[in-house]
Amino acid sequence: MRYIGNKTRILESIEELIKDKELDQIENANFADLFSGTGSVAEFFKDKFNITINDSQYNASVISQARINNSETPEFKKFVNEYGKSPFTYFNDSNNIPEGYTGFVSENFTTNGKRKFFTLDNAIIIDFIRNKLDDLKSNNILDDNEYIFLLGSLLESTMGVSNTSGTYEAFFEDWEARAKKVFKLEPITLTEKDVYGKNNRVFNEDTNELVRKITGDIAYIDPPYTVTQYASAYHVLETIALNDSPEIRGKTGRRVNRRMSDYNKKTKVKDVFEDLIRQVNFEHIIISYSNQGLVPIEELIDTIKKYAIENTVDIRYVNYREYRNLNSSQKSKGNPLQEFLIYFKKDTKIKKSPLNYAGSKNDIIDIIKTNLPSKISTFVDSMAGAYNVGINIDGADKIIFNEKQPFVHYIMQSLLYKDGYQIINSIENIINEFSLSPGDKESYLQLRQSYNDDINKDYAKLYVLSLYSFQHMIRFNQKGGYNVPVGNSGFNENVVERILNFTPKTKKFDCWNKSFEEINYFDFDKDSLFYFDPPYIITSAAYNDGNRMNVQWTPKMETLLLNKLSKIHEKGYKFMLSNVIEHKGETNKKLIDWIKKHNFNVVEVGKTGRRFPRHEVLVKNY
Repeated sequence: MRYIGNKTRILESIEELIKDKELDQIENANFADLFSGTGSVAEFFKDKFNITINDSQYNASVISQARINNSETPEFKKFVNEYGKSPFTYFNDSNNIPEGYTGFVSENFTTNGKRKFFTLDNAIIIDFIRNKLDDLKSNNILDDNEYIFLLGSLLESTMGVSNTSGTYEAFFEDWEARAKKVFKLEPITLTEKDVYGKNNRVFNEDTNELVRKITGDIAYIDPPYTVTQYASAYHVLETIALNDSPEIRGKTGRRVNRRMSDYNKKTKVKDVFEDLIRQVNFEHIIISYSNQGLVPIEELIDTIKKYAIENTVDIRYVNYREYRNLNSSQKSKGNPLQEFLIYFKKDTKIKKSPLNYAGSKNDIIDIIKTNLPSKISTFVDSMAGAYNVGINIDGADKIIFNEKQPFVHYIMQSLLYKDGYQIINSIENIINEFSLSPGDKESYLQLRQSYNDDINKDYAKLYVLSLYSFQHMIRFNQKGGYNVPVGNSGFNENVVERILNFTPKTKKFDCWNKSFEEINYFDFDKDSLFYFDPPYIITSAAYNDGNRMNVQWTPKMETLLLNKLSKIHEKGYKFMLSNVIEHKGETNKKLIDWIKKHNFNVVEVGKTGRRFPRHEVLVKNY
């Protein structure tokens, strides 16, 4: 089947890469072909992996689905029982078409519509088959798989009698030999191999939106490289597949409402590509690309390195012959096509802070990340707390961790900058000095007294206190004394692991100790993102239980924050706000009214918190 970007010729190279990286050894692995086209890559691996396919064009996803879910032509038992013959025999008998039959294809894509994609006789057959398929499915004579198989067969057979060079951007003025052949419905071309996946997944969505919702092991990414829009190149097949009699216009009868891709737009492709790489939640990524792509290969590799573990990217060169269409002469600029296979491993794990601090966002990091904009220069974690959010942001140029509370700031700064093994050694020395153990009140109180008596506060002791304290709280009395009672936890392997793994996914970062009002947001560029996670005014936490150590969060502070966010929005900057709109029957009316006034986007986080479930949201202005 002639289809732009078909990767049949490099299948062995992809397989070689998969074997080299031992990806074929992953147990029960899921392989996702995120720009599947007509499914040549996904079908090649259908006997080895659970397969996920996606294409924004419905016609392509139909053809791919038929190929990945079948190792041979279905038996069509109900159809045979009803008609006494196979659907291919039935549809290839023109006597079954009512006299005078017509349809959308014959009325619009033939000389009847002043177009010459098909002869009138062939278009009538195509119309009859397409409409009959819907009738057969609605009457349960065809099951879902049989329907898709026949629809895919129709689309592939249609290309065999099209009066085009391969795409539907134009038709020939004279009839080509293949266009004059009598249409014959043939079973779709299949690779006869067993189907490994029992529940292969099929999507027909925008890839950048889809990757925010699915996970897997291996993602194969073969995006459009050039300015050729598949929605225009295959608009006739899309109309046949959808069978929706759309509004069309122009010499070629293109669909007025067709799904165009930002990957084919020079002004958008770089950002949308980076957004895809940031959001794809697969450990192993394989990308097909070429030296004729809209994003120069050097720039693409630089972008990928920001998300690759240890910035490691494997680039392989593949000899490949270009498919030529109307835009081919403009793509190459005289340079021969060079195809690349790019592999990298992505760190998809959520890092957790070694400091258990009120307001941790561990449970919603994934939601925060899926709602990030496509491009981030500086991510400013304006109320960073234990750094749980900022530590997990990858792909930004820089992260700013800002925390107002000095004791939290100094603990986090030490955890971030000091060697992990030195930190662990210091903790163990304090534990040994005071003979600490979980629930041991006497030794815990001795450490607490030692910390409170020390004029030059030892923040290592404060951190150890938080490990052994009740619910890991950090709380002070009005005189500044740490006053949390002993708890039942302590220093353990989980804490050790968190300390040793506590490095930001973005390599360039800085730590600030300011209030949110002191930050000059307008010193940053417009690609920066400001994230705010204030104490929730209608909930209670250790930092929101009274005017202690200047940590109180009041309605006045809430108003100051919302006013600051309004100014950030007015200046054209981007922000994201975590907050709660309802808790234990109490509603944050001020927040709700502010959101409605500015028509900000609200992302439902859901109910979080074990003791007192709350309705948490993300608010963003982009």
